[in-house]
Amino acid sequence: MRTIRALAVVGLVVMVAMIGFAVASGSFVEEGATIWGLAWGKVTLVDLYVGLVFFGVWVAWREKSWAATALWWVALAGLGNLAAAVYLVRAAFGSEDVRELLTGERTW
Repeated sequence: MRTIRALAVVGLVVMVAMIGFAVASGSFVEEGATIWGLAWGKVTLVDLYVGLVFFGVWVAWREKSWAATALWWVALAGLGNLAAAVYLVRAAFGSEDVRELLTGERTW
């Protein structure tokens, strides 16, 4: 679990740093329009959102309440993998073992 927790935290820190860099360096609207105009930009965005749907299914599997699931889905739709990274860090630090991390159920 230590390795999973460390990787999740590193991923979150890298993502926050890159988002900060992008906010400071470029225009989301202008550069987003350029990306959407490219074939590979469309592929990348479709890939992102299909992956987020898969991640959202995992969140729904783990969460006990539909309200929590819905809030995480909104966060995933709006924040993308930043929300996924936050969820993974939260889940990893709240789990005793890999089974609990994956299913949300305690083994004892």
